[in-house]
Amino acid sequence: MEKVSETARDAGRRAVNLTEDIADAIRQRPYTALAVAGGLAFAVGALWRLGQQRPHTRLDSLLSHLPELPDRDSLIPRRWR
Repeated sequence: MEKVSETARDAGRRAVNLTEDIADAIRQRPYTALAVAGGLAFAVGALWRLGQQRPHTRLDSLLSHLPELPDRDSLIPRRWR
């Protein structure tokens, strides 16, 4: 139990030191900090966007918005193909 509490205190100290270091870096170089934050936001947005599936073609996009349309094979009788 004592090991756990010691580890928690150590993690708390590290977190405080890290936040102080980040605050100092932002005060010293605000534009660099803003650029880093913007880059991270762009990367997170790009990864989020990659996770979404998009239709590959315009036809797929149209069919995804109009799912009640019959498919092409059912419109043309087999003997005409």
